[in-house]
Amino acid sequence: MTQPTTTNNEQPDNDQAHWLKLAQVAIAEIPEYKDATVSWMAHTHNAVFSVQNGPQLAVLTLYKQAVDLSRLQSETVWLDAIAEETDLTVGRVIKLLKIHDERNNKIIVGALRDYVDGAPKDARDLTPHNMHAIGRFLAKLHQFSEQYIPPADFNRPRLDYKGLFEEGGVYDPGADLASMLSDSLIDAIEVAMQRIHLAMDSMGTDHNAFGLIHGDLLSKNILFYHNDVRAIDWEYSGWGYYLYDLTPLLWQLKTQTNYDELAAAYWGGYTSQRPLPDEYVQLLDTFIAARHIASIRWLTQNLDHPLVKEHGIDLVQQRAEEIAGFVATNKMQRRTITL
Repeated sequence: MTQPTTTNNEQPDNDQAHWLKLAQVAIAEIPEYKDATVSWMAHTHNAVFSVQNGPQLAVLTLYKQAVDLSRLQSETVWLDAIAEETDLTVGRVIKLLKIHDERNNKIIVGALRDYVDGAPKDARDLTPHNMHAIGRFLAKLHQFSEQYIPPADFNRPRLDYKGLFEEGGVYDPGADLASMLSDSLIDAIEVAMQRIHLAMDSMGTDHNAFGLIHGDLLSKNILFYHNDVRAIDWEYSGWGYYLYDLTPLLWQLKTQTNYDELAAAYWGGYTSQRPLPDEYVQLLDTFIAARHIASIRWLTQNLDHPLVKEHGIDLVQQRAEEIAGFVATNKMQRRTITL
């Protein structure tokens, strides 16, 4: 996990100052953390802080939007099971928190998690060796998911066709995407979604194809620690196709000249641990297109996001054009490295 980008000694803007105060109050209410120091790590759609408690580090996330507490509780259960029953390292939840935001008169939910040692690599710096190791990590996660039996009240989002693309899903933009794009681009997205739907239906939802996945395994969420690969940021972890779980990272790598070599190493690492039918490799670009459409919906949902608002509409247009290219060629290509 990256080190704090804003510390208590810097001068944050008024919104940052407000969220930092909330974080300090939340941590102070935990007796064993009453003397801990809270520092900024990230300030995007959530407020994320480093918590130094003596020699121990933890990470506090305050959710700026309303979250379903039962989903966070289920995330806690899921990560505990991974940590206790596999050799995979994940950032377990130490404590879920609630704090009253007096300025806005609402309850803020937070999660204090273990700090995970390690550092991410920029997607452009990943090597075939790295990709092979990441593939093995993901295969081990999916092997565990295949046999994991969650409790009856388990509540995690769905990243299947309905969860990705229909109203009320994880990436529901809550806005009229059609007003941002031409009719031809909207038609291309619809055609791509039909292909995705057919591919998902062909795989079915048996335990060997569908289960609990990370859901957002981008390079920033992959940490390297000595010879170990670790994963953080399980916010989007939920029920989905195992093949889809390979696509966030492949989606990032699509702009690179050595994509084929990196993708082959990723696939080789994964299948060395968890073999897949040969025909699944032919479906990868279709599932990468699914991730691409999900990214379009996320952008539309977050046009006021600090990292998006300057170029958000242009990115939506660009990505829709890339989907049109997929419809024409059945290959997913990307032009530039973008958010």
